[in-house]
Amino acid sequence: MKTLSTLIVAGCMVCAAPLAQACGMKGGPQGGWMLEQMDQNKDGAVSKKEFDTFHRDRFKELDANKDGKVTQDEMDAQCKRRVEKCAPRFEDRFDEVDIDHDGLLSKDEAEIGMPMVFAHFDETDTSKDGKISKEEMKEGLKKMHERMRDMRDKGMMNRDPK
Repeated sequence: MKTLSTLIVAGCMVCAAPLAQACGMKGGPQGGWMLEQMDQNKDGAVSKKEFDTFHRDRFKELDANKDGKVTQDEMDAQCKRRVEKCAPRFEDRFDEVDIDHDGLLSKDEAEIGMPMVFAHFDETDTSKDGKISKEEMKEGLKKMHERMRDMRDKGMMNRDPK
């Protein structure tokens, strides 16, 4: 079960990478962009105080009803807000990578400008025409989120770190 949870999290990170890239997030899989956000004095390291401050602020953002607890609904709502915030930048990034300006990404365009999309090209290209539209990409992300929610609801995601 632990392996399944790890694979699900890894898959989510892979699928979310195009949105993260479009939102201007920097850094690799070790969390470079998050370290950059936490490192308030920009000394290249995160102190305990910076870490605690960052996470206290994130908790406040998540706790929408200010009851001192964060529910799954509050986390889902925050995720939705972040996706909506990134959508315009995502579309700009899509347009930038669309070299021939046909409104679609070919495999070559995805490989050059959106490598994580390229890695999942065939899954995302539901029309099987060798091109990915913005709608196909959005639908692919939506289905991925739905699969994760279903797995969580069925208890298939192991939340126990042991």
